[in-house]
Amino acid sequence: MVTTDWPKEPLTTEAIEILDRILKNWCAEYGCETGSLRAQMAARILIDWFEFGVRDEGELAGLVRDKLVFDRSLSEHPVL
Repeated sequence: MVTTDWPKEPLTTEAIEILDRILKNWCAEYGCETGSLRAQMAARILIDWFEFGVRDEGELAGLVRDKLVFDRSLSEHPVL
């Protein structure tokens, strides 16, 4: 199995604040607690996109919202 390893930028205080704000806003919008399974999934998606290089707060918020809404529409019984 081949793995790709790239140097990741460390998370700065500013980046953590942005990711936290997006996650809290998303949780408020979807009515879930920040420690819930749904919030953990959203946080993982946010971190994945951030590590991929997306740094714009609005774009990150849209990506996590679109990803989870799309995933929910694929299943009659969503995991979220």
